[in-house]
Amino acid sequence: MHSNEHTQPQFAASGGRALPRDSWYEIDLGAIRHNYRQLRAHLPDKVKIFACLKRNGYGCGAGPVARALAAEGAHGFAVATLPDAIAIREMGIGLPVLLYPGPLLAAATTIESLGLTVTVSSLDELECWRAAMSITRIFVKVDVGFFRAGATPAEIGKLLATAHACNNVEVQGLYAHLSELPTSRPCAALDQFARLQRIIQEVEASCTRPPIIMMSSTEGVLRYPAMDFDAVDPGALFVGIPETDQPVRPVTLRPALKAISTSLVSLKQIDASLGPTPDLPGYRRGMTIGVLGMGWGDGFPRHVPARAEAMVRGQRARLLPPAHLEHLRIDLTDVPEARFGDQVLLLGQQGKQTITHEEVAAQWGTDLVGLYAQLRDHVPRVYA
Repeated sequence: MHSNEHTQPQFAASGGRALPRDSWYEIDLGAIRHNYRQLRAHLPDKVKIFACLKRNGYGCGAGPVARALAAEGAHGFAVATLPDAIAIREMGIGLPVLLYPGPLLAAATTIESLGLTVTVSSLDELECWRAAMSITRIFVKVDVGFFRAGATPAEIGKLLATAHACNNVEVQGLYAHLSELPTSRPCAALDQFARLQRIIQEVEASCTRPPIIMMSSTEGVLRYPAMDFDAVDPGALFVGIPETDQPVRPVTLRPALKAISTSLVSLKQIDASLGPTPDLPGYRRGMTIGVLGMGWGDGFPRHVPARAEAMVRGQRARLLPPAHLEHLRIDLTDVPEARFGDQVLLLGQQGKQTITHEEVAAQWGTDLVGLYAQLRDHVPRVYA
């Protein structure tokens, strides 16, 4: 798209409808496919990939991202909410979909009809799901030190034995997630790995080992190849975020989020008839102000960061406080050629100028994962 383009692109939407809007995200599916291939090249052939697409595919759209990854050979998917699972099934994808803890019994009919797999962390959960479905597909989760969902190592043996004894339960796998607690010691990952290894020895001895054992998310799969087991379930990796600065596997990742784009929905030159110039940073007499069709309701910070900029016609321009629910102001004094309807980038490349992911994340007071997590589902996506 050119910086002076006035026509709106076509947007991906449910049912294939076009959704014209003054703001959109540009998602690079080619980058997602590239990132998958980078990972696949470093994994043994026998290791399956369950692509974690929680938070609507990290804000990139669970359905379209799943379709791209399925075409590359992904074995299955993992999500935390039922709408994300439904979005994957609506793409005609019949691969396994694991539901992390989140969906409740009220969704049992939908879960069973879509052939989804639920997470079970206790005997009580197992009995509840069994009572709600005719055939219950499960992954058992074990907590090896995260202090979140999952049976404790002391409980896992009885849970697996009970599940295997049920004729209406299909035990598809067992998984754990490495702790992300800030109090974790440097050796905590190896401690957790050792716990899971002991569990595997126990379930193999009792003949209750599930077909799939899985532990590695993005950081784990890049730092600890020994944790591959039967499958891995990274997520951030596919949108271009390694989540570690100490990778053992040297992958080269590309960002999936190519641009955060909006438009000039109004602009004018300030004159004396407006009264006193606001006593706010960046305002001055005679300046030209533009209005953008994006605000804090669309994921922009509630308070405009100091030094925040956007690009108009290939030039950087300062964003002005305050932010509103659906609008932002921009100083266009030094961009006299700007016109109503012009494309404005808050992230991406326009002409010779680039606003990077790292720059936006720092200004918005978050990290790269947090930037993707702030993408709003009501803002349309354009897929490249």
